[in-house]
Amino acid sequence: MGSENSTVIDHLQRNPHYYLSGGDAYFLVENQIFRVHRYFLERESHVFQEWFQGPAAPGAFRNGESRNGESESAAILLRDVTPAAFEKLLDVFYNPKYSVYGWPIEDWITIIQVAQKWEFSQVLELALRELEKIEIPLISRIALYQRFDIDRSHLLPLYGKLCTRPKALDYQESNAIGLATTVVIFNARERLRARPLKDGKSLLPAEFQDSEVYMVLTDLLVTSG
Repeated sequence: MGSENSTVIDHLQRNPHYYLSGGDAYFLVENQIFRVHRYFLERESHVFQEWFQGPAAPGAFRNGESRNGESESAAILLRDVTPAAFEKLLDVFYNPKYSVYGWPIEDWITIIQVAQKWEFSQVLELALRELEKIEIPLISRIALYQRFDIDRSHLLPLYGKLCTRPKALDYQESNAIGLATTVVIFNARERLRARPLKDGKSLLPAEFQDSEVYMVLTDLLVTSG
């Protein structure tokens, strides 16, 4: 190893939580070195698979003997992420309480960000399941899912609740979820209320079947693009 690389590495810090004995993968995040087990990352993300299998990442410290991520000098450089965010992703895999998290919304938002960045699809689904356990106002949840372009399969039931509640969207709610979604919800409510009458009476919002609501919403969403 050259003296220049040695000097730079000497100024780095080992992450206090994730420099693990027995770890076989090294990462550099800002000025911190992480040492963890590659198994979880390689299993869950094809992005990490490619990093481990490919040549040493540009900018990573390396020597002529180590492969990508196999030593401090060949640590994989993770850009545009903070040590705290990478720690939170690792917390998912190293959680000491199996399937028990109890983390706040902010932690799951961080996990969504890194899961999308590195294509951890199962971690993303976990974050969404855990968010379902947290009480979040309906409009805030929709705005959050829209912000991260979450799959429509998660948004459709939320849109359905807006269609079947007695109260129409107000200005602040419409502003929060955007004009395009507001128009879809408005048209869905109108279309549902235009359905044939039941015993000579208009159906109340709560009387609509979920399947009917989802069908109308899906048609409008496809039409709106």
